[in-house]
Amino acid sequence: MMRKHSFTEYVADKFDTQLFYGVDKYIKENYKSMRLRLNKIRNIESIEVSDTKVKFVNVTDLPGMQIGFNVAVESELEIQDTDYRIEVERCYQWFMLKCSGSLECDLIDFNIINVSEYYNKGIIQNPLSDNLVPIINSEKSESVANDFLQKYYQEALKKPMYLDPLILANNMSLNVKLHKITQDSTIFGQIYFTPVIQNYTMKILTK
Repeated sequence: MMRKHSFTEYVADKFDTQLFYGVDKYIKENYKSMRLRLNKIRNIESIEVSDTKVKFVNVTDLPGMQIGFNVAVESELEIQDTDYRIEVERCYQWFMLKCSGSLECDLIDFNIINVSEYYNKGIIQNPLSDNLVPIINSEKSESVANDFLQKYYQEALKKPMYLDPLILANNMSLNVKLHKITQDSTIFGQIYFTPVIQNYTMKILTK
């Protein structure tokens, strides 16, 4: 799915138009109650969005291939006074767009759930990094490990034991294929995943 260096770059490039109109719709419906930092204008007649720029994205892991993500954007606004005595004043305002979609369909089902003015990041449950890798705090590592074993290798919860990678892969519905990397042993080992019809193959490359 992603050919950009990060999920933030991917979202900014692929959904630029949707984010722009999401902010524009919110402003048209709520501009009278917005807390804008203006120097000249006190009575707003109209607001137009001239530009939006994605600043960062917070991603939350959801069941299956679904993800939720909050997109923080900085918008440049052009504001007109009610009596038109003051020229158009420009200001910048941050907004947070709550979005969702499925990685299984490359976010074709991208949806903006909610738009609000941005003030702080808040707490993200089950966060993912900008490369969509789960972020696990050290305090939660044991709990996450236990949940993983409970799901894929329950025998290891009963007593200390060696985890057989082939058994683990089978329990995770993965196919394991062994391949040589190089003849001169310059690469010791590598693991990567490739999509297969309705499942994934884990390839373990050895010297």
